[in-house]
Amino acid sequence: MLDPDVCKVQPMDTLTLSELNYEELECLLEFLYTGSLPKEKVEKHVYSLSLAADKYEIPYLQKFCDRHMTRSINTSNALDFLEISDICSNISLKESMLNFIAKNMEDIAFSDRYEEFALKNPHLCVQITRASVKKAKIK
Repeated sequence: MLDPDVCKVQPMDTLTLSELNYEELECLLEFLYTGSLPKEKVEKHVYSLSLAADKYEIPYLQKFCDRHMTRSINTSNALDFLEISDICSNISLKESMLNFIAKNMEDIAFSDRYEEFALKNPHLCVQITRASVKKAKIK
């Protein structure tokens, strides 16, 4: 993105990353400089940081966010994490999220969040249903 042949940024010009607000950009820069972030910042901004890592091809940040999501998954954030994994085409994270959701289908499907999620992500609901059926067959 900042390659001199692609982006002719003069010293007084501004570079805008419209998908990140100020706080998210600050976290991204902190991560780029330090290689880490405090847990509370990761929890608050994991969605936007994952999308930025994918868009700007920052594999270490993507792995960092993936580890956080895998370790902190619960019934209230599983759908968000599944959505992130789908947007970023992260197959292994997506499989982990689908397995977790299938194991906790009753709690997740009857949550307030699920209906909104289903309207926005019908293709993921199909994948959730398939993962749940597979899980039921294994039992």
